[in-house]
Amino acid sequence: MLRQNLFSKIMFLATSFIFVFFIFDTWELSFKDYQSLQLQLEKRQEVAKDLRDEISFIQQKIDDLEDPEKLDIILRQHGYGLPGENIYRFKVPEPVTPLDETLKSKRSKGLLEYVVEFIVGTNSD
Repeated sequence: MLRQNLFSKIMFLATSFIFVFFIFDTWELSFKDYQSLQLQLEKRQEVAKDLRDEISFIQQKIDDLEDPEKLDIILRQHGYGLPGENIYRFKVPEPVTPLDETLKSKRSKGLLEYVVEFIVGTNSD
């Protein structure tokens, strides 16, 4: 009976030691991973904040280009126009359809074309 009691106590202590060792060993590794991930998250949040600030700064510059008074100041800062000169801003026209594309498109015949075809006799119908 003493041997069984001693054996069960040794098994219980060994199992408890292995369990505690496994818990603390795993906890230490996972806590270190957690700390490194936390640092990475903080760094990436700082980078994201810097990028958002840069985007808002660039967006403000773009918005300033739409305001004629601010545009005048910006252009003069970059050396366009002398003091007292007027700076004219022209809108870019809409793109024109290329001539090849226009000529290849299907179109209806005009009255003059019908008259010419009737006279010449090259009716394609």
